[in-house]
Amino acid sequence: MRIHLVGVDYLTAPLTALASLAPADELALTVMGREPGIAGAALLSTCNRYELIVDATDAVDPDRLLGLAKAGIRELAPDVDPRALAGLEVRSDDTAICNLFEVGAGLCSAVVGDKQVAGQLRRAYELASDRGQCTARLHRLFHDCLRVSRTVASSTSLGAVGRSAAGVGLDLAMGRGGLRGARVLLMGTGSFARVVVAELTDRRVGEIECWSASGRAEEFAAHHPVTPVPSDGLDRALQSADLVITCSGNGVVLSGAELSVARPELARNADRQLSVIDLSLGGDVDEAAAELPGVHLVRLDDVSSRTAQLQSAVIEEAQRVVTQGVAAHLSKERARAADPLVTALRQHAKVLVDDELARVRENESPEVVQAVERSLRHAIGVMMHTPTVRFSQLAEEGRLEDCRTALDVLFGVEVEA
Repeated sequence: MRIHLVGVDYLTAPLTALASLAPADELALTVMGREPGIAGAALLSTCNRYELIVDATDAVDPDRLLGLAKAGIRELAPDVDPRALAGLEVRSDDTAICNLFEVGAGLCSAVVGDKQVAGQLRRAYELASDRGQCTARLHRLFHDCLRVSRTVASSTSLGAVGRSAAGVGLDLAMGRGGLRGARVLLMGTGSFARVVVAELTDRRVGEIECWSASGRAEEFAAHHPVTPVPSDGLDRALQSADLVITCSGNGVVLSGAELSVARPELARNADRQLSVIDLSLGGDVDEAAAELPGVHLVRLDDVSSRTAQLQSAVIEEAQRVVTQGVAAHLSKERARAADPLVTALRQHAKVLVDDELARVRENESPEVVQAVERSLRHAIGVMMHTPTVRFSQLAEEGRLEDCRTALDVLFGVEVEA
């Protein structure tokens, strides 16, 4: 069996392309239904990445898996952006496992250390587990991955500081003043908007207004502490905002022309009267808005750069924890590969003991038989200890075939690979 990861993220496809994958949320079930060699699968789908984690037989090669994934996506999401499909890549075995651990720790996020992805990964695992899509191998993989993620969060500064992109952006935009009581305009209602609202609520802003280019502000407001802005109310909301945050990912939603109409003073005054945070990977704010003298614009690139400056040493520390966690996981999995050999050896010893006891029973009293049985089983237990330990050690070193050969040559026990 092999672990594969088929995925695309913000580095290999635009955010708008990733958004087109949202309808394909049943990809794990789809590929499992079409390929008997896929024993288990789980799907991690967020605004920044779309990754299918698979446990499959050796007969399912990466090219076959990539083809299955693309076919399944096209069926589930007929309007998928071709750029999302073009960005799909397959990682296998140790590389796939390492990638999953790094994702869970927040090392692969748009802003390194983003604390949201661990929860998203946990929910992806729980969903697959509840549906019976997880093999024992996948259970162990996710358990270890989430455990290492918690270790990074609790034992490194990355975990302690581990904040969302919204939190870093707010610090950059409002570093000279607090947010308590401020009026904030949020432009966007996607998955990242929920993160922004949570961060703003923690900082006790006065009011959060929400406007959506797609008209979903009312729906979003029904589940979050925001005031919806009508589609034709953007100018009024801009006029009263102390801070504007965009995270729609649908292209430009805030232009210089709109800002100039709603707040004419921004075109004349260079005192940075309005801070704007653009947290969209594709960019929601156009250059004309950025060039207005009265606008202080913070882009996602600024957030990423600032995070890297502050946390370069911390990132290295977190990477070491992840590397150690991956090594420990792989070591345990290699050791488990010796289990069938140990079982076969124990079964061989049991047969020998049972045969000898049957012979003794024909000639000796029950008391003698019991004494012989105790002695034999104790002796076999002692004799089995060293080969059992050595099989596990050699398997960890990648020498499983040596164990298989020794078992055959010394005991005449054959175990198929």
